[in-house]
Amino acid sequence: MRQDIRKKRALKIRTKMKRVNYDRYRLSVFRSSKNISAQIIDDKNKKTLISASTIEKKLFGEKKMKKNEFSVLLGEILAKRAKEKKISNVYFDRGGYKYH
Repeated sequence: MRQDIRKKRALKIRTKMKRVNYDRYRLSVFRSSKNISAQIIDDKNKKTLISASTIEKKLFGEKKMKKNEFSVLLGEILAKRAKEKKISNVYFDRGGYKYH
């Protein structure tokens, strides 16, 4: 699929979600072939509040794990960091990826 079509779809999805969830923070996930990163973003102030990634060596080191095991661990770390900043309500921005 061409890059511009994916960006257009992601923008359309994000616009719809912002209309419905104006009082929540956005959870954005990016996945590549080797790594996963997630961010909790405040759209009103246009700032990233919390981020976590499988690239962070201090968290994951050189462990040999599958990608789905990394994603579970990444979700736990992101939730722990969100709890420390007292963030409880977020909405999932799939960003053009299929959610199934």
